[in-house]
Amino acid sequence: MSGTETLLEASPSRPSNNAVTATDTDWNPGDAPEALDAYAVGVDRVLRLTAELARNLVGAHQSAAALIVSGDWPHARKWFSLSTKYADWFEYHAPATGVGLHALVVQRNEPLRLTQAEVEAHPAWRAFGSEADSHPPMRGWLAVPLVGADGHNYGLLQLSDKYNDADFTADDEQHLALLAQLTAASLDSLRTLHEDERIGARS
Repeated sequence: MSGTETLLEASPSRPSNNAVTATDTDWNPGDAPEALDAYAVGVDRVLRLTAELARNLVGAHQSAAALIVSGDWPHARKWFSLSTKYADWFEYHAPATGVGLHALVVQRNEPLRLTQAEVEAHPAWRAFGSEADSHPPMRGWLAVPLVGADGHNYGLLQLSDKYNDADFTADDEQHLALLAQLTAASLDSLRTLHEDERIGARS
């Protein structure tokens, strides 16, 4: 259990959080010089903490934070956080595919908040595609894009299954959007530092 989660006491509306926060993919060491290694570590830390904070901020059983570089969905960096309700999926891993509702949020750079009925009725819904038999089930969905100060889209932040079987609200969306702004600002700083180091290495 992380230090973040130990600060949150269990209550009828906020279950005990013996949760898992983990990643789906690994950086390819062959593609990562020392400078990229440091950048990757920084990005992973931001995404991991964001996934934890998002779930606890709004109060949901599932969250994920994903970084997509230049539209390369299969190699997206994705961290997820699951409550013990989804303990059967603590070891579940699958690469991002860049289709369906996730892609819609990234393409439009706009939040999307849906009940489960609206998820299943949405024309972009793909019912988990080839992962349908193994993917953890959803119950409602709230997603916001991660957009840098220059309009650069880094990816998205998403939640599913709000506590107490409730639907996500406009306030939840606003709170998640504020966290997304903070996350994007952190990624902006990491990107600037990484680019400065690359320039310095060439000079």
